[in-house]
Amino acid sequence: MYAAVSVAALAGVTRTSGAQIYDAPERVDTTFTLERNGTLRVSVYAGRINVTGTSGNNVRVKGTVERGTLEARSRMGAVTLSMDENPSRSHADLDITVPTGTNVILEGFSTAFSVKGVKGEAKIENLSGSVQVDDAVGLVQVEAVSGGIDVSRVDGDVRVEAVSGALTVTGVTGSVDAESVSGRVSITEAKSRSVRAETVGGSITYSGIIDPTGNYVFKSHSGRLTLAVPTDAGATVSLQTFSGNVDSDFPVILVQSKSQSGHESKFEFRFGSGRSRIVLETFSGDIRIQRGLSRDNRE
Repeated sequence: MYAAVSVAALAGVTRTSGAQIYDAPERVDTTFTLERNGTLRVSVYAGRINVTGTSGNNVRVKGTVERGTLEARSRMGAVTLSMDENPSRSHADLDITVPTGTNVILEGFSTAFSVKGVKGEAKIENLSGSVQVDDAVGLVQVEAVSGGIDVSRVDGDVRVEAVSGALTVTGVTGSVDAESVSGRVSITEAKSRSVRAETVGGSITYSGIIDPTGNYVFKSHSGRLTLAVPTDAGATVSLQTFSGNVDSDFPVILVQSKSQSGHESKFEFRFGSGRSRIVLETFSGDIRIQRGLSRDNRE
């Protein structure tokens, strides 16, 4: 699993007719008109890119090209900013405002990305650097190799992947799919009917609704699994741990004992109505199911 940054998209700048070219060191301050529900595409090897939603129908780009060459152009409902391919000499620091509802596509190698208040879809691929998305509508997809990912207030689905970074997802109304190799996964204030969270060397925390028709899957090899769910929640839980402890605030009604050999515990139980489905699996971590959403479930 890794961030599949498009080599073609980050290829060298082709100087097309009508494009604006900025050679470092140079200040950037330019404006493009973008139609409703248009697209912003940014391919930058290194630096900082902040994208903010605003009223109107203009895309404004302000900042500095510190190394390399930046090409800016507008065509067929999209504004595109791209840099030449040599990461040792490509660096930009840009603040970009876009009309609300704009779809954002960002690609980087060593870049800090921030997308706030856009109220459109977002797709971000980054090799090394932090990624923050706040107040989006529709599908949000983020992939990173090394760097934390923070996604909040999304009216839509979220797909996040990282190799060595923490994943934080807050206030999502759609489905959540989160995967990390060595980082912590935290999903809070969720209003999701479908959630899947997996990590190898980190813990997983979930706080949110348990929809009666929902499906929730949490898996970790060596990390703790903590669920904080509403007091009136009902679910059938399939649980498996080899050497960890299991603790639940809910009265447990055993449905089926599947196996217990050595330290391994693998069984199924129900609390409340039992209508939704929860899967909890860890090899050496503890499992904790908390009653109520107000308790402190941080590490």
